[in-house]
Parts: sequence; C-alpha cells; structure tokens
Amino acid sequence: MTKPGFFEDTFEKLVELGTSTAKKTGKSLAQTFSPLKLLEKSVGLNNGQDDLQEREKKISKDSHTPLNFEKLKEKYEQQDKQRENALKNRLFQLVKQGEEKEIEIKKQEEMKKKQEEERERAERERRKKIEEEQKTQELIPRGKIRRSIFSPKKAAQQKHAEFKPAASKN
Repeated sequence: MTKPGFFEDTFEKLVELGTSTAKKTGKSLAQTFSPLKLLEKSVGLNNGQDDLQEREKKISKDSHTPLNFEKLKEKYEQQDKQRENALKNRLFQLVKQGEEKEIEIKKQEEMKKKQEEERERAERERRKKIEEEQKTQELIPRGKIRRSIFSPKKAAQQKHAEFKPAASKN
C-alpha cells in the first residue's frame, strides 16, 4: 500500500471536520431555535414543564424570605417624608436669607441717609462759621496801606482800633 500524500491526508481531515461541524451546528440550532417549542409556548402546551416550575418555586420559597410590601411602603413613605422635610427646611432657609438680605439693604440705605444728613449739617455749620468770620472781619477797622510806585502791592493787614484808656473821662 502506498502512503497517502500530505495534501490528501489534510484534505480528508478538513472534510471530516466540516461534516461533523455541520451536524453539530444543526443540532444546536434546532435546540435553541425550535419552531415546535415556539408553537407549543404560544398554544399553551407544556410537556412536563409545570412540574419543573413547581419544583423551582418550592426551592425558591425555601431559599429566601418573602417580601413584606406593607413594610416597604412604610419605609418609602418615611423616606419621602424625610426628603419633604429637608426640602421644606431648605425653602425656609432660602426665604429667611432673602428677608435678612432685604433687612441688611434697608439698614445700609438708612445709614447712607444719616451720613448724608450729617454731611449736609456739617456743611451748613461750616458755611455759618465762614459767614460769621467774614462779618467780624468787615466790622474790624483797617488801617491805611501805604502804596508807592516803587514798592509792590501789599495785602491788607488787619489792625485793631487804638483805644486810649483815659480818653472818655473828662
């Protein structure tokens, strides 16, 4: 017998692999996507699956505690109340801060008005003083200022009137 060549042996292995793969793929596809199973589910025919579901329910009942929906509802209501209270407090704080800001603004305006009044009053007093000084200066007699062509102009000097102590007697 002659030995088959390398290419002939490889070709035979590929053919065998292809046929086995095609068979396996067909079976797995039939198992996952079976039109008969889809038809049975839509019609409502169950082939022993009810027993399986009952067994799963028994196992699942034993493995966990059933939920108490009343307690859950109460918990959610408590959480909602807490959130509502937090939002109410936040709103109260916002309103309170707004009122405080308004009060602060009013105080600042009042302080500005008071400062303006003080400034005006001080200005009036200063003007009165200046006017009184000018009146007193007008009442004070002034001596003659010597002017000559050779000397520059001199500012007027204030001189008080001379009083002789014994002039009014006799």
